[in-house]
Amino acid sequence: MFKIFNNERRKVTLYSVIIMSLTSVHHAYGAAIYNTPWRLHVLFLSMPGIIITLIINRLLNNKPFSHKSYALRVYWIITLLAPILLIGIFEGIYNHILKNILFFSGFAANIMQRLFPSGTYEMPDNLFFEITGMLQGILAIPLTTHFIKLTQLINKQKI
Repeated sequence: MFKIFNNERRKVTLYSVIIMSLTSVHHAYGAAIYNTPWRLHVLFLSMPGIIITLIINRLLNNKPFSHKSYALRVYWIITLLAPILLIGIFEGIYNHILKNILFFSGFAANIMQRLFPSGTYEMPDNLFFEITGMLQGILAIPLTTHFIKLTQLINKQKI
């Protein structure tokens, strides 16, 4: 059972690190092309998130941890909050996938403005920025799937 747990945890770690790295590149690029240095705030979440995720992943590699382990709890919370909820669902799915679907479907400008106010959001005009933004949401799908499996293993087997 511990091998299955480690396998799922490695997949969660891989997708988490990829999503947080991708969002770092995406926001640094967006800050540069749109002259919006405030977009760099995401680096204060993604970079520590990457480091902490990798450190805890390594700790969890060394020996079995119980479901009560603080390291496992921190790992679980960071994964849920940063790459899944904030980056994957909000940033990737809402900010980019939904925005692109609505924009290219021809939604009225006033509705788009209410959902995605200018100053905070940019309407699609840069392919690299939009693709990297949408990838965050797309990659959140396998991450969430493996995260759910990992959570079930933790709860079921009391790892």
